[in-house]
Amino acid sequence: MSGIVGRLLGTGSQLARSLLGAAQLPIKESAAGFKVKSRLKLRCRSCYFTRVDGRLHVECNEHPRHKAREIYNVKTLW
Repeated sequence: MSGIVGRLLGTGSQLARSLLGAAQLPIKESAAGFKVKSRLKLRCRSCYFTRVDGRLHVECNEHPRHKAREIYNVKTLW
């Protein structure tokens, strides 16, 4: 029975989904965090540098995927 249900749901049939009462999951846009890089650069005109807790960050309002930060320097801890 589970094989048949799996096939019906896997095909994307709206009728099968409504008959079986399968709830549609909300679409979630993924938001990535900072890329961690040893060498930072500005990738477009909207990118700019900021310094947070002694670490250099690249922020971008136009393209959020351009966000990046420096590698945390462990040697400064001691």
